Amino acid sequence: MLGWWQTEVMIGHIQEVLAHINYVRTYPIWKKTEICERLFMALNKTWTAFNDYQKELGRADIKSFTKLLTEGILDSYVEEFFKSEELQDLVEFEPHIMNHDTLRRKEYRPDGQIEQHLKREATEEHRHLVSAYKNYKKSPSDDTKKTLLKKTAELLYIVRSNIAHGEKNPYGPDLKKAERDEKVSGAVIPVLLKLLELIFDKPDHKLVVYGTLAPGAPNESILKNIDGVWQDCQIKGEIKIHNGLKHFKWNINADEIDTKMFISKSLPEKLPSIDKFEGSKYHRILISVKVEDRWVIANIYEGNGLEF
Repeated sequence: MLGWWQTEVMIGHIQEVLAHINYVRTYPIWKKTEICERLFMALNKTWTAFNDYQKELGRADIKSFTKLLTEGILDSYVEEFFKSEELQDLVEFEPHIMNHDTLRRKEYRPDGQIEQHLKREATEEHRHLVSAYKNYKKSPSDDTKKTLLKKTAELLYIVRSNIAHGEKNPYGPDLKKAERDEKVSGAVIPVLLKLLELIFDKPDHKLVVYGTLAPGAPNESILKNIDGVWQDCQIKGEIKIHNGLKHFKWNINADEIDTKMFISKSLPEKLPSIDKFEGSKYHRILISVKVEDRWVIANIYEGNGLEF
């Protein structure tokens, strides 16, 4: 069964999503808030594409995000998300994440102490997520599942809004907020990556090979002992040979290239060592890949710094 994004019509919307994810992967970003912001951009493009799929283009962002989580992920993957360490770590994050719009509306001053009653009001969304998580764990059902997804979307949207607002405050720069945002982003980044992984059917289980890692090629041993399967596929881009090695450049407007894709549940744990083997002349990105009559998202090693 095809996922909502896997058709020819929808895959065009996904290119911008992949561009944001690939930016995080390939450019040095030192602040966690900047990584978080890029991943939220990827999710924003994803829920916009989902709106188009459902023909609901005028839907507000928070409703769009909630719809994406409640209707745009396979049920089996939702269960995996609920059991994940990433979600558990977000739920248990301390101190609870505050809604800075609530603080601003209550005329919070950056250099002042946040009163306990105001802190409680500002952490309402996080406390609702904790409650929804406990309720689902205690009594899993369609209702508690939907509520947990909704409360997850709401808290993540608060984080997105907090980061977007920056340190601006009517009473001066809010440096303490910047410190809180950085710590919060550390807990949120794994959740965003997990959601993108599940929405797009686990891209890190898939690796497109066009050079020496392919079956019968000089470095086939890198993948040979990993339990998995090969599939024929097509990718769009250009290949150049430099110093005897093939270098690929992704270009969705280029001609199709016939190649192969390796699929394995064990691949995610092997990718860091393959990254090391490929070295600095290649970087691993996500691209759209055609397999028969559907599109999938998979990893590929793109030439780094070579002019095409």
